[in-house]
Amino acid sequence: MKNIKGSCLCGAVEFCIKDNFQYAGYCHCSQCTKFSGPIAVGGLLCSDFRLTKGADDIIKFNRSESTTACFCGVCGTNMYGEKQGTEFIHIKYGGLNETPQLLPQAHMFVGSKVDWYEINDSLPQFEGFPTD
Repeated sequence: MKNIKGSCLCGAVEFCIKDNFQYAGYCHCSQCTKFSGPIAVGGLLCSDFRLTKGADDIIKFNRSESTTACFCGVCGTNMYGEKQGTEFIHIKYGGLNETPQLLPQAHMFVGSKVDWYEINDSLPQFEGFPTD
């Protein structure tokens, strides 16, 4: 299985993942939209993720009961989300240095999508998080 490297904008924090995403999609939830607009994100087993540089530069923010957002403390890049009570971590695809095998499969949380954003592709749309 291929490994993919990723980093924040300034390069202070780097990570390496196994290209083994379990799911991927475009998130339109109000929290992601506030952070950066709709984003491509993939769910990966925590065991497939490893910080390789800058662990001391990570700043964590508990943005909900289920998600801790992890940022670079130097440049502010929102890099990944730790999903409490699960074995998953959500990786922002924008921080990857290569294209993963699994591309976004759907749009999620379109029930809270901002009204000015139009979805112009044929991917399935879900009001919340897809359960299957």
